[in-house]
Amino acid sequence: MFDLEIINAQVVTGSQTYRGCIAIQDGKIAAITRQPLNQAKQTVDADGLILVPGMIDQHVHFMEPGGTEREDFIHGSHAAAVAGVTTVVEHTHSSPVRSVQDFDNKVAYLSDRSLVDFGLAAHIFPGDSPKLKSLWDRGAVVFKIFTCTSHGVPAILNDELYNALTTVASFGGSCLIHCEDESITEGNERRLREAQRLDNSVIPEWRSEVAEEIAVSNVALMARLTEARVTVAHISHKMILDLILRERAQGANLFAEICPQYLFLNEEIVKERGPFAKFTPPARPVSRSAGILAMLQAGHYQLVSSDHAPSTAEQKRKGNIWECHFGLPGIDTTFPMMLKLVNQGDLTLQRVVQLYAETPAKVLGLYPRKGCIAVGADADLVLVDMNKRWQIANELTMSKAGWTPFHGTDVVGKAQMTFVRGRLVADNGKIMADPGVGQPVVK
Repeated sequence: MFDLEIINAQVVTGSQTYRGCIAIQDGKIAAITRQPLNQAKQTVDADGLILVPGMIDQHVHFMEPGGTEREDFIHGSHAAAVAGVTTVVEHTHSSPVRSVQDFDNKVAYLSDRSLVDFGLAAHIFPGDSPKLKSLWDRGAVVFKIFTCTSHGVPAILNDELYNALTTVASFGGSCLIHCEDESITEGNERRLREAQRLDNSVIPEWRSEVAEEIAVSNVALMARLTEARVTVAHISHKMILDLILRERAQGANLFAEICPQYLFLNEEIVKERGPFAKFTPPARPVSRSAGILAMLQAGHYQLVSSDHAPSTAEQKRKGNIWECHFGLPGIDTTFPMMLKLVNQGDLTLQRVVQLYAETPAKVLGLYPRKGCIAVGADADLVLVDMNKRWQIANELTMSKAGWTPFHGTDVVGKAQMTFVRGRLVADNGKIMADPGVGQPVVK
């Protein structure tokens, strides 16, 4: 007798679509059949719905342990579950994981805090290279690196970056790198402050396209030279992808990450909204970002993530454009915005599954336990109503931020039921389980 059977679903994976039934036992997919087995304690009839693997968001900031006025694991993981995300990888800048002790303390702290499964990123600070293998062996799923000082995290400059990537490559580790050049951003900031600039155009002029391009050029070359596995985070415009493709063609083990803010926002919106569109790298002019969707369609991006880095509305309004918090909430809206692209005919649902479930699992070393629908895989599953018409709104946001940059956006397609290892955690926007269901992932 199985624990649960989901019957009559239209199943969509990263490579195929078929009508089938999924039997679940002890948190795992135990059988996949065309017809119901009628051998389960509980049955969910998914007729009219689409079944996909749970989404994997490899880039979120839930701020715990640390300053949780912006976000915490309870609110963030609730938002993830409702949106169809069953695994997150979390990096907290305010209390970064830099040692095995940090890692162990955080895993223990989160034992009753998450509704979805979670991996932890470890930050690399200057001088941290000797610690990296022990952190990887302990369970860190990725190392986060900044090439410019951001959010209180110091930059890793070229000499240290090369050594860190060489070290990570030596034990088969993986890095997620925020690419903006330290000297360029410092120079831009100095000149803008000397001019006493306080207008919203400060954001794109400070965190400029050139700063991003130079940093990515360095990182991409070093990835090839060191043979490290590297994902370039939150790419803002097409030229960045061209630089990555150049090095990939030469054998670099490089991956490109896209976030919805670069597909749906642009520099004019940044200038208009100011603090409420202060994130970095910023969205670029339409003329520079117009090719992003085509590159996504062509398969040149490998991963989608939210870069969920929320600030409350009060924090966004506090101080001038220099002083207010960076970051956008996104865990509530990333999957809905990708479904919007599907229903517009811009992407297939199979492609979304590849970008937001299958490939992240592979890059993070979690596949085939996660990111797919296969016998033996974790039963992380989402039933989606692709005909559901609704509007994203601040008041529907479950993140502690309480607002979204996509407020008022009409969407077709919505996650209806989310299962984490066979446990129903969200049903039509309602939380159906207690925090603590989510467990740390193991590579």
